[in-house]
Amino acid sequence: MEKKYAYNSDFNETFRRNNAEQFILSTKLRKVCRKYTSRNYYRRCVKESFPFIDTLRSYKLKENIANDIISGLTVGVMQIPQGMAYAMLSSLPPICGLYISFFGPLVYFFLGTSRHVSMGCISIVSLMIGSVLDDAISNSGFNKEGRRLPQNLTLLSAIGSSGYNESGYGPLNLTVEGQPSPYVTQGHLPHASVNAFKIELASALSLVSGIVMIFLGRLGFGVITTYMPEPMVSGFTSAVAVQIITAQAKHIFGLDVVRHNGYYKIIKTWVDILKNIGDTQWLPLVIFCVSFIILYSIKVHINIRFKAKLKVPIPADLIVVVLATVIAYAAKLSRNNGLNVVKEIPAGFPSFSPPDLSLVIPRYLKDAVMIGIVAFTQTVSIAKILAQTNNYDINSNQEMVAYGAGSVVCSLFSGYIPAGSVGRSMVQEGAGGKTQVASLFGCLVVLVVIVAVGPLFYHLPQCVLSAVVLMSLRGMFLQYTELPSLWRKSKIDFMIWVVTAASTIVLDAEIGIIIGIVFSVFTVTVRTQRTDGYRASYVGETSVMKNIERYQTVVLDGRPELIVICYHGPVCFANAEHFMRTVYRKSGMDPKMLLKALRRQQQKAQIQLDVSVEKDVLEETLCRNDHQKIAIDFTTVNFVDLVGVKTIKRVHKDYQSVGIELILVGCNDDVIDMFEKCDIMGEFSSSLFTSMELLLAHLNFQQTSSSCNGEEPLMNGFCEGKKSHISKEKD
Repeated sequence: MEKKYAYNSDFNETFRRNNAEQFILSTKLRKVCRKYTSRNYYRRCVKESFPFIDTLRSYKLKENIANDIISGLTVGVMQIPQGMAYAMLSSLPPICGLYISFFGPLVYFFLGTSRHVSMGCISIVSLMIGSVLDDAISNSGFNKEGRRLPQNLTLLSAIGSSGYNESGYGPLNLTVEGQPSPYVTQGHLPHASVNAFKIELASALSLVSGIVMIFLGRLGFGVITTYMPEPMVSGFTSAVAVQIITAQAKHIFGLDVVRHNGYYKIIKTWVDILKNIGDTQWLPLVIFCVSFIILYSIKVHINIRFKAKLKVPIPADLIVVVLATVIAYAAKLSRNNGLNVVKEIPAGFPSFSPPDLSLVIPRYLKDAVMIGIVAFTQTVSIAKILAQTNNYDINSNQEMVAYGAGSVVCSLFSGYIPAGSVGRSMVQEGAGGKTQVASLFGCLVVLVVIVAVGPLFYHLPQCVLSAVVLMSLRGMFLQYTELPSLWRKSKIDFMIWVVTAASTIVLDAEIGIIIGIVFSVFTVTVRTQRTDGYRASYVGETSVMKNIERYQTVVLDGRPELIVICYHGPVCFANAEHFMRTVYRKSGMDPKMLLKALRRQQQKAQIQLDVSVEKDVLEETLCRNDHQKIAIDFTTVNFVDLVGVKTIKRVHKDYQSVGIELILVGCNDDVIDMFEKCDIMGEFSSSLFTSMELLLAHLNFQQTSSSCNGEEPLMNGFCEGKKSHISKEKD
């Protein structure tokens, strides 16, 4: 039995299913129609597209409602200062951050699959949005006072069609060229209308990004995060933290510094800051330092240290924002000392206003897609961590659809791309939140601020929001302390981190993440090319095969003529030559070297003796090599391409030319199918074995078959007559 099924061809012929029927077109069509017309399929599609249905159906009111209320209100309180701060980071009015903090979690409740992710504004997305807006402003003819010549009314028309007024929040009735306009007669565009243009462009970016994310999610591109390894994401976020500090520096020092864009913008910004450091305004710097110290003391020394005793963390951000607003209003700091404050925050919801996509397409299409991917990457990363911690699964494709839908809705109400916050998500999970119902209670808190409380933050100093932003970056900066450990664990992952971070800091966020992805894929390619094999044998009396250089191994079943090479990785165009060199090097038998040695022996024999002796030397050498066998363990070779097949054929022929037999053991079905498609199964039929045990049994069978005097040999290495003789001796 073992003899019959030792070869792959015999094994497949006996046991492999005949699946020819499934390749018939009519059979395929019947299966597809049956799949897409069944009731279960549509029921499953509805459940996957709207996860909140299962959430509400399985919701345990008595067990979960209290925890969801507490965690939702806690996160909602955090959303208020962080939303305003991150909106300011993107150079948009603070109210835009509150809009995102409301619509983002609301949409995610219906479409998201994570139970604990807190959607809203995050620093990375806000910074990338701000970079695009600054680039658009610098290329549109605005100066820093908001002045712009009226002869080019393309931008005026875009703002006029957006529905914003000159404050950036309500209806605007700018006219196109040839019709009267109060802004044209004034000869310049008021600074407030710059905010209207920024809101319009940010909303257009969000709409385009959302549409692309929904499309990619439906096509199953949620697996894109597999090309963004953790070291790359960590290096990128750590570098973005440096960019965020650079963007907030002018608010901290009270300097009027031009915000640079493009390559080397961090270096250029800090050069300008150092040149103007003598003009530092001490009041915003002191307020920032005091606010940061209070935030650090509460969040680190109270909330984190006494986390087990505090059921709900102290809302440090909201406390600092409220106190700073009250003090600035009472002392009239903005009027008497010229302190930059938030100013007008309108009450109520913005009007429904689809943005003008021509502002984004085609110039900023790449930026819109890249920002959406960055938002998706960070959010799905924290979602996976929380899902593993709480023992449930998330759907990456549906997550991409949820983020895209959130971006679309926010774009219709003066917002931009929402994403999951690491800090708020951890708070939502740590405060006892059980489901996304918690996000609904958070939305209620933000709703109250949007409708009624927002205007009360008029006197909030901008430097306080800078303190809120920088304190939220604490986790990103702690990632720098993990570099020594990362170096000790993996040099390659360390290089991925450094290359991504350096390119993001020196160049730009979009370029940095592209370089990080390319470099990460490059390291995988290099490691695939450099996959090394080893010579293996059994360890002791076990059936485990290990590297003979690392373990105390024994000769394979007493067969010194059998050499086993284990190779890990594919055999493809990228590493075909390396595979061939590895087999030759680890086996210690390079066919070229053997042929050279054979020719030297022939030449020596020809010189010393005659031609007949030369032929005897050749025959003797080939006969000696005829007993030598090299077996390559293919159990860890996951695939072979056309170049790999040609390389294996070449190795096989090279060894044949010197009388050595090459054997492939444990090839998977994909490799066998590739051999069949390349029509080499006939050539390899006697060289493919299903397992190492059957190969050894087959060799034992061959060894004893010639000594059984015509009797049928057994796979245990004995013929029937010898077996009976041994049995009699034992008796």
